Amino acid sequence: MKIEDLALSFVRGLTPRAVAYLLEHFGSAEALFAASEAELIQRAELRADIARNIVKRSTFSAAEREIVLCRERGIEVVASTDSTYPEQLRFVADYPHIIYMVGNTSLLTRGKLCAITGERDSISSYGEKMVYRLLEQIADIAPEVVIVGALEGGADAVALRCAHHFGLRCIGVTDSPLSQIVPQSCERIAAEILDSGGALLSEVGVHSAVADEAYAAHHRIIAGLCSGVVVVEGSKVPEVAKFTDGYGRTLFAVPGRVTDPMSSGANAMIASSMAQMVCTGRDIVEQLGWE
Repeated sequence: MKIEDLALSFVRGLTPRAVAYLLEHFGSAEALFAASEAELIQRAELRADIARNIVKRSTFSAAEREIVLCRERGIEVVASTDSTYPEQLRFVADYPHIIYMVGNTSLLTRGKLCAITGERDSISSYGEKMVYRLLEQIADIAPEVVIVGALEGGADAVALRCAHHFGLRCIGVTDSPLSQIVPQSCERIAAEILDSGGALLSEVGVHSAVADEAYAAHHRIIAGLCSGVVVVEGSKVPEVAKFTDGYGRTLFAVPGRVTDPMSSGANAMIASSMAQMVCTGRDIVEQLGWE
C-alpha cells in the first residue's frame, strides 16, 4: 500500500463506488493525485471542492498519522491494489479501497468463506440450536471452511463462538476501529478469534469517526467476502442478505415455524426464492461444492 491509497480514503465526499470509479479511470491513486484540478473536474466529473482537496493533498497528513498509529497497534493496512487484498471482495462494485486487518490475514484470501447471520440483537433457543447443528456438521465435513460474522450480538456472535468451539477458523468484521471494538461485549469474542488463529477486519481507520452508514457498510463487506451467506432467523430480511443477493452470491436460509415472528424473514426469503432452504451443514457444503 502507498500513502496515496490511504490518503484517497480520507477524502471527504467520496463514496466507495466513487473511489472505485476514480481508480478505474486514472489507474492508481498516485496518478489521481498527480492530475490537475481541471482534469479531475472535467475527466472524472468531481465537484470543485473535492477536486481541490485532492490537488492540495490535504489528506496526506491524516494518512501519515494513520500509518503510525496502525504500526503501533499491529494493524495491517491493505489497499485493493495489493496482492493481500481479498479477491472475492474486489469483485463487488462498492468494494472498500482500504481495509484494516489483524491476526491470520491469510484466511481472507482462501476460497471457502461462509457467513452465518440473523437477527442483529437477539436469537431464539431454536436459532441457537440450528447454528450449533450447522457448524458441528460443517466442521465434520469440511473443517477447512472459514466462518465469517459481524462482531455484534445475535446470531453472528453465536456463530463465531460455535465455530471456535468446533475448531473452525473465524473472521470477525466490525464497523468500529480495530483498536477499540464496539460494543465492548464483543471484545472477548474478538480475542477468542485471534487466539484461535482467526482474523479481524474493518473498513474504519484507527482515528476515523464511525459513519452513520457503517452498520450497512460492514454487512456489505461480509457479503462481498463470502461465497455463501446463511440466514438462521430474523423478523425481517437482514441487510447482509440484501447485499448477498445483489452481489450474486449464494444465499441460504434456515426455515422456522410459520407462527414464530423470529422466523418470518427467513421464511419469506425461501418463499420468494431469494434464498435456498438449508436444514443441515451438509446442505450448505454440497450447494457450495465444498464436500
